[in-house]
Amino acid sequence: MITLPEKDTDHGAESRLLLAECRGPSLAGYNLADARTCMQLMHLVLWNRVKDPGPFLAKAKTLVAVITAKGQFRGFEPYPDFDPLIANNIQQMIEIANNQKDKRSGHFADFLNTALSVAAGPIMTDPSKGALTAWRTAGSGSPGSHFKLHQTVLGTDFYFV
Repeated sequence: MITLPEKDTDHGAESRLLLAECRGPSLAGYNLADARTCMQLMHLVLWNRVKDPGPFLAKAKTLVAVITAKGQFRGFEPYPDFDPLIANNIQQMIEIANNQKDKRSGHFADFLNTALSVAAGPIMTDPSKGALTAWRTAGSGSPGSHFKLHQTVLGTDFYFV
């Protein structure tokens, strides 16, 4: 049975953010390899922001402070009591993954386990020409004039400064 870590831990907060922000098995264009890459890049962005939280409105050099900073990740500002729609979507993923009678179970279990693994795992070497520090939905535009597009993975644009 797949469960998420406690909400009040870095692992729990990041796992939930990855599940909310990365395109999952129910969406068009999904594949696990790209989901893993997308989550690894998100993991890197978060930890790059922990190193230098000031530009991203975080009040401290902690992962939870970065995730809950004002205007940074929609629905996560009031974390651990985050947006009910996001919480419901994550709960549905868990229920599908744990329901062996659901033909989607394996795909959702793999997706959830990938998020858990990435959130607990090492930080990848930054592949960008600077510091990867942002992501946005593909095609929604740069988060600011000083950000440069690094790459698009699974409908998510990743930016460096």
